[in-house]
Amino acid sequence: MNRNRQGPTHRHTRRTVRLLLAGAALAAACVDVGPADPPRDPDLVARYGLQPMPAMIHPADNPPNAERIALGKLIFFDPIQSGGRDVACATCHIPRLGFADGRDLPAGPSGVGLGPERVLTDPDIPFEGRHSPTIINAGFNRFGAQQTADGFLFWDGRKRRLENLVTLPQLEFSEMRGKHYPVEVALDTVLARLRAIPEYETRFRSAFPERAADVLAGRRASAIDSLSLAMALAQFVRSVTSTNSPYDRFVAGDANALTQQQRRGLVLFHEKAGCVQCHPSPLFSDYSFHIVGAKQLGPGFQGAAHEDYGRFIATRLEQDRYRFRPPSLRNVALTAPYMHSGGYATLRDVVAFFNRGGGDLPQVPRDRIEVRPLGLSEAEIDALVAFLAALTDPPGIEPPERVPSGLTVPR
Repeated sequence: MNRNRQGPTHRHTRRTVRLLLAGAALAAACVDVGPADPPRDPDLVARYGLQPMPAMIHPADNPPNAERIALGKLIFFDPIQSGGRDVACATCHIPRLGFADGRDLPAGPSGVGLGPERVLTDPDIPFEGRHSPTIINAGFNRFGAQQTADGFLFWDGRKRRLENLVTLPQLEFSEMRGKHYPVEVALDTVLARLRAIPEYETRFRSAFPERAADVLAGRRASAIDSLSLAMALAQFVRSVTSTNSPYDRFVAGDANALTQQQRRGLVLFHEKAGCVQCHPSPLFSDYSFHIVGAKQLGPGFQGAAHEDYGRFIATRLEQDRYRFRPPSLRNVALTAPYMHSGGYATLRDVVAFFNRGGGDLPQVPRDRIEVRPLGLSEAEIDALVAFLAALTDPPGIEPPERVPSGLTVPR
C-alpha cells in the first residue's frame, strides 16, 4: 500500500524536476530576448505621459476647405508644374511609398519611371542634393514648445509655413524646372499654363470665391495667382494625415494594439535609447535642429562635395553647421531609405547608427555630436524597430484618375 502510494508521487516529482530544469535551460537560452516585460499598459501611458494626436493648427488666412483640398490634390499630381511636364509633386511623394519616393536622392527633370526605378535621361541634370521626406503629417509642426502652423520646414529650416514652401520646387533646376526656362520666369510660366486650362480656372474660382468676384468685376484677369496656387497646394498637404496607428490605439486604451515586443520598444524609446529627446510623442519630432553626423551621399546641398552643412545654409551661423531638423517618426517604416542623404537603407541601420553613437561623417568633430553610444543589444534593437513599425498608419489617399492638363498621373 505504501509503495503503491509512493511510486506515482515519486514519478510526478521527477517529472516536475525535469520540467523545471527544462524551463531553466530555456530561460538561460533566452537571456538576450530583450528587456524585462514592461508594466501593464495603463502604467506605460501614465509613466510617459502619452497623449493622443492634437488637432492641427491651420493658418487663419487659409482654413480647411474641401474645394481647395480637392484642387490642391489635382495640382499635386499634375506634371504641368514642371519645366518639361515630366515631374509632379507626386513624383517625389508617392502614396504607395509613404508619400516619399523610396530613393536615397530624388530624380527630377528628364526622369523616366518612378521611385527606385526612376532614371535621369539628361546627363546635365543632377540628382537632388537631399533625401525626399514624406509629406504625411507635414501640417503638424512646433516652434519650441508651441504647436503652430509657422514652424520650420525643410531639412535645414530655411522656410516656415507650408504656403511658403510649396511653390519653391517649381523654381529648382534639379527638382522641377530643368533647362526649359530661367528661374526668374519659372513660377509665372506655371501660372500661365494653369490659366490656359479652363477646368483649372473654373476650379480656382470655385475654391476662391473672392477672387472669382474680382474676375467678374474686372479687377483681375484670373483667379489663379501665386498665392491661390500656394494656398491650394498647402491645404492638400495638410490633409495628408496619419493619426490612428497601433500606437495611437494603444494610447487610447486598446491594450492589444501593441505586441509585447513593441511595448518593450516603447520603454526603450523613452528610457535606454533616449529617442524621445529629439522625437517626443505625440508628433514624434521636436522640430528643432541637431548634430548627429549622418553620412553623406551625393553632392550635398549647397555645400562641399559629399558634405552638407545643414542649418548653416539658412542661418550662416557656425554653431548651426551640420545641424538638421529631425523628421517625425510616424510612418517611418514606410519611407526608407533614411536621414537627410538617404544614406541608411533600413530602420535597423538607423538604430545601429545611433547605437554606436552617430558620427559617420568624418568632417563633423566628435565633440559636436549630440548622440552617445546606447549599448543596445541585438534583441533591444529588434524591439525598438518593432515599436517604430507601430507608428504606421497610411493615409489611404489614392492618385486621381486624371488631371485637368491631361498629362500622365504619377502612380
